[in-house]
Amino acid sequence: MATYRNTYNNTVTRNTQDNPHTYIKFFQFNLQHSKVATDNLVKLTAEQGTDILLLQKPYTIQNKIVGIPKRHKIFTHEVSRPRAAIVVTNNQIDTMLIKQLSDSDTTVLEVTMDNVKIVLGSTYLDINQHLGDNLLKIDAIIQHARGEGIILAMDNNSRSTIWHDKQTNATGRILEEFLTSNQLHTLNEDSDNTTFSNTRGSSNIDITIVNIQLLRTVNEWEILDQASCSDHNIIRYTIGQACGDNSAPRTQEPRYIVQRRNINKFQSKLVRLATARICTKHKQEDTGDLGSTLANQVTPQSDIEKTIDEFYEDLTTACNESFRIQLAPKKVKTNRSVPWWTDEPTIMRKILNALRRRYQRTTNNENLRTHRKAQYLEGKASYASTIKNEKFNPWKAFCNLTPANKPWNEV
Repeated sequence: MATYRNTYNNTVTRNTQDNPHTYIKFFQFNLQHSKVATDNLVKLTAEQGTDILLLQKPYTIQNKIVGIPKRHKIFTHEVSRPRAAIVVTNNQIDTMLIKQLSDSDTTVLEVTMDNVKIVLGSTYLDINQHLGDNLLKIDAIIQHARGEGIILAMDNNSRSTIWHDKQTNATGRILEEFLTSNQLHTLNEDSDNTTFSNTRGSSNIDITIVNIQLLRTVNEWEILDQASCSDHNIIRYTIGQACGDNSAPRTQEPRYIVQRRNINKFQSKLVRLATARICTKHKQEDTGDLGSTLANQVTPQSDIEKTIDEFYEDLTTACNESFRIQLAPKKVKTNRSVPWWTDEPTIMRKILNALRRRYQRTTNNENLRTHRKAQYLEGKASYASTIKNEKFNPWKAFCNLTPANKPWNEV
């Protein structure tokens, strides 16, 4: 049974906010059940303000995902060890877990933005399982969406030149045909980096799939040129305002405190301002009827947009002079720093990224490439060890400050 941490035992799990997010940043990543990769991902998420993490093979203990801050919402299957999960770090996003489509290898979530629903899926396709069974699950997600936008973050363990791999294997051809027949598209772009790389080779087995509804809405797809502490690289992309209303708002509009005693004052000011503007500009007499005066301005020869803008300006002035402006609410801080992270792992990460780029760009000299690869792998191991120590040392120091006879002295 699919569950969501700290939720009720109902058919779906929902978290509703009044202000849905209209610009969402995504990370897609296979953690390979690594604790260090999880710690590194949490830091990158805080630095870049990522809203949703689409994960495969998250780090778990006793079939529960650990290492992700508890303030984030974690959606996954907790009956057996999950190999797919979705983490929502921004509490302003309206989310709903689709339990009937989720299992240990697939997590399906529905996100609502400005009354537009998008179905998100994180799925892991086991290379030892029959591909046809996994395609049936994807088909069920498509049927559930019913024309809504779909994003599927997938470690498919299949290779195809369609998603810019070097070759196409048998399972890759089957998946190609399935995507084509269901009008699904891959967002993968040709890149110097690959989504998967280890000592045995590299490939693009991690893909991002969308349907036609979101093909032009998902932007900035890229493989991060960052050390991930996993054999897989982090993929980043965004959904912008195109998923909602395409019309751009004027600005951030103020809110007014409207009281009954001020309504007559507002109406008289609006009539005075609008009538004065029209009579002065068009040299018309005041008829005493604002509606008729405005209607006379809307003709096939007139600039309707300009007339609307002028009336909007008068409306704003009348509101400002008649009502008090409501103070804007304090912004909700959705991303927080990682408290145990220090300057040392930050510096080491920069060094590791430099070693990684130098190794990847060495292509003409095999001996030099082998030497730089060894340097990169040594730096990677040192970086992972530093992360472990930096996370453990603050807790160790806290325990040493607390005497045995007063265990709660420092709390």
